[in-house]
Amino acid sequence: MSDDVTDPPRQGSKGPDLAQPDRPTAAAARSLTSVSRLPAQIYAARMRSRERWRRLSVTITVFLVLLAITAYIIVWHTSVFALTTVRVAGEKTVPAQRIIAIAKLGNGTPLASLDTGGAAARVEQLPQIATASVSLDWPHVAVITVTERVPAALIPNGSRYDVVDVSGVVFGSVTTPTGGLPVIDVQGGGAVKATVVPGALAALKALSPDIVHQITGISATSAYSISLKLRGGSVVNWGGADDAPAKAADLAALLRLGKAARYDVSAPEAPAMSGRYD
Repeated sequence: MSDDVTDPPRQGSKGPDLAQPDRPTAAAARSLTSVSRLPAQIYAARMRSRERWRRLSVTITVFLVLLAITAYIIVWHTSVFALTTVRVAGEKTVPAQRIIAIAKLGNGTPLASLDTGGAAARVEQLPQIATASVSLDWPHVAVITVTERVPAALIPNGSRYDVVDVSGVVFGSVTTPTGGLPVIDVQGGGAVKATVVPGALAALKALSPDIVHQITGISATSAYSISLKLRGGSVVNWGGADDAPAKAADLAALLRLGKAARYDVSAPEAPAMSGRYD
């Protein structure tokens, strides 16, 4: 019996080299190198994109700031949008030129720098003007809109009559009763007038226009004895200034019932009429 002996490899034969591990090929090595560089390349591309956007945003911001400054200078400090025309709306008895004169809106002033609030306040200093406002109609026009006071009654004042609106503001005077306005005749001194006039005006404000047109005069000796004289001779006992809307509703209902010599609405919960005649 003979032992099996493994023949040593023959010289020159190509068997596996167990002493050295497998090495990557050159193509594989280049591929690995490219993959390893990819994150850095992506990051660099992102940074370049951000830098471009940053520069663009800075450029846009600078442009907008310059544009705003230019617009500010043109609008506020040049004659491109300067005032050339002033119009008035809502005037009835006050001449438009008087309103324009007191408003003091200087021609040639840039519209943006006009003191519209101050101009409106100056116009409201006119006794006949209740409210005023100033608006701009670009590029060259300012519009003054006014609301004039409406005459509500006449109050004797010496040899003349003061014209007042429903709020009691005196804004004119006449020598004789005119315009169909009721005369508030107060029998007493200034203290009595100060309490009677507001009550009488409250009645005029609460009553409907058709009833107000029937009133020819208002008289009182105290704040709670106000009487209204109607066209045709009828008298309304109004009482005081309290509950004016309720009293106005009662008087309207009584007038619908028919004509009477006297109406009493001083107690709104118990209106009455007497001396009725057809």
